[in-house]
Amino acid sequence: MMPNRTERPAAPGRGNDRPGAPGRGRPGAPGATPGAPGGAPAGGGFGKGGRGRGGTQGAFGKGGAGRGKQRKSKRAKRQELEQMSAPSLGGVSVPRGDGNTVIRLRRGASITDFADKIEANPAALVTVLFHLGEMATATQSLDEDTFALLGTELGYKVLVVSPEDEERELLSSFDIDFEAELEAEGDEDLEIRPPVVTVMGHVDHGKTRLLDAIRKSDVVADEHGGITQHIGAYQIVHEHEGTERSITFIDTPGHEAFTAMRARGAKVTDIAILVVAADDGVMPQTVEALNHAQAANVPIVVAVNKIDKDTANPEKIRGQLTEYGLVPEEYGGDTMFVDVSARNNINIEELLEAVLLTADAALDMRANPNKDARGIAIEANLDKGRGSVATVLVQSGTLHVGDIIVAGTAHGRVRAMFDENGDVISEAGPSRPVQVLGLSNVPRAGDTFFVTGDERTARQIAEKREAADRNAALAKRRKRISLEDFDQAVADGKVDTLNLILKGDVSGAVEALEDSLLKIDVGEGVQLRVIHRGVGAITQNDVNLATVDNAIIIGFNVKPAERVADLADREGVDMRFYSVIYGAIDDIELALKGMLKPEYEEVQLGTAEIREVFRSSKHGNIAGSIVRSGIIRRNTKARVLRGGKVIGDNLTVDSLKRFKDDATEVRTDFECGIGLGSFNDLQTEDIIETFEMREKPRA
Repeated sequence: MMPNRTERPAAPGRGNDRPGAPGRGRPGAPGATPGAPGGAPAGGGFGKGGRGRGGTQGAFGKGGAGRGKQRKSKRAKRQELEQMSAPSLGGVSVPRGDGNTVIRLRRGASITDFADKIEANPAALVTVLFHLGEMATATQSLDEDTFALLGTELGYKVLVVSPEDEERELLSSFDIDFEAELEAEGDEDLEIRPPVVTVMGHVDHGKTRLLDAIRKSDVVADEHGGITQHIGAYQIVHEHEGTERSITFIDTPGHEAFTAMRARGAKVTDIAILVVAADDGVMPQTVEALNHAQAANVPIVVAVNKIDKDTANPEKIRGQLTEYGLVPEEYGGDTMFVDVSARNNINIEELLEAVLLTADAALDMRANPNKDARGIAIEANLDKGRGSVATVLVQSGTLHVGDIIVAGTAHGRVRAMFDENGDVISEAGPSRPVQVLGLSNVPRAGDTFFVTGDERTARQIAEKREAADRNAALAKRRKRISLEDFDQAVADGKVDTLNLILKGDVSGAVEALEDSLLKIDVGEGVQLRVIHRGVGAITQNDVNLATVDNAIIIGFNVKPAERVADLADREGVDMRFYSVIYGAIDDIELALKGMLKPEYEEVQLGTAEIREVFRSSKHGNIAGSIVRSGIIRRNTKARVLRGGKVIGDNLTVDSLKRFKDDATEVRTDFECGIGLGSFNDLQTEDIIETFEMREKPRA
């Protein structure tokens, strides 16, 4: 036996100590408590036992129950690592970005979609958004601003893709790429196609009668027994320089239908015929139709109608339209004017000649007929006997009976096709309008259609389009260009032209405003363009035009008509109202020079009196307060006043609690705890005042 050394009692254990629990002593050392059963050495064998660990195992065992430190499982280590890499926001762990990671989301996306992109728990993002002052469910569609707020908080750049990019990404998921298809086409694949024409103009100036006269001039109309059925579009054949040439007319007169189809991204019309009555002159709707056609960069042929009347003055019409940028060829311009009489069938042939000459001179009227068809739905309706009946215009390729097509959110197999005469046809080439039967539902005017390889693909594309449209309708429309962000949009390469729509109380004021705006030095690489001007209240059609062409509406001594302001808000259209002409000129000039910034004013939200100051090593000083007025909100700006003097300004309410619970806001007469970040100079009876900066409306 080894000689005994000077021994001391083992330190008592911190854990489950009880009489006889082993201490840390060497072999033979007495136990932590005298009287261990049988006089056995308490720290027996080579066991760790452990000082103060309360180990209870035998001689060779490790300290067991009651150990202060246990080995972690792999799952616990992984969770701890995830928590370290994902900082806590509002009590939940969310993966953070590096500030430069771009997350692309479609219109009307939900928190669940965002969570899938960053591999996070949707419930955690709902909590984070709640602490940012926004309440939403995991499946609720959110607007672009809300996603930007959430992305900034988590370190991501959120990009809500445009409808065009969204459609392109959708089709690419099915290996459909129309742009690559067009690039692969050579000149040998293209053939001449008929031009597509829309008739526009003022009410009662003879648009419908002119269309009737054009129908009667069809050189092959007698062979088909005339027009027996209205299908929204029709094609005539005209003899041009000894050759029969076809012309397609869209039988939806009026710029409202023209712009409605453009609003869905459909460029249907090649040429616009502007009808003006020779005995009436240029009227407001004439100017409106002209501006809509010019905004779409569509060549215009002017038909001066009713020249058979005694009061007709065609030269007056030419002079009036010159003021709007339509200069006749006889005056040295490039716009063809044709004097016609729809009632007496005068010069109808000359009008069709002018359309074909304009098409040949200004447009590339070619398309590839030897591929699957693509085109636009002109109009559609639900027929009790035949189901969904859609009038479509083939733009490229050839459509056959039996083809499987997708038109917007509708899909189906083409069971039958009819031309404008009601005759059954088996195929339709470029620029050919036809009625189609067999779609699952009714598409909208302006929806694109194309042929797919199988019905399953068509159904999936239609369902995804329908889901995207539904989600986009639930979320706010994306914000369009405004004067404040115009300079940034130019810098980002998004726009290079500031489009304006001017509306005023009198024509003189509108003309003066336009002249003054066009004299502004806009600088290199930026253009100012007035796409429409008119007299009277701002209408829904003005907002539709602004939506299509990303324009800003300027109202001078006028206000929006009924429900127009709500429409503009939904579409994200910026409307400005002025009573002084120089105010509008100054704002536009500053916007073009990148100097127009929004004006803000301070709005007080609430005040709270500090009743007690709590010291916290982790969060600094916390002000135990009672709200005296208004509302105290988290993440708002704050200042601290002592005896009426400001001792801390431009602070932020970093934390806000009601008892132990986090709170988004606390109202009058309720108590709360307020943390102001690193600002710790707090005393009882100090006043915390919260405020926010709101954009000030311009006069």
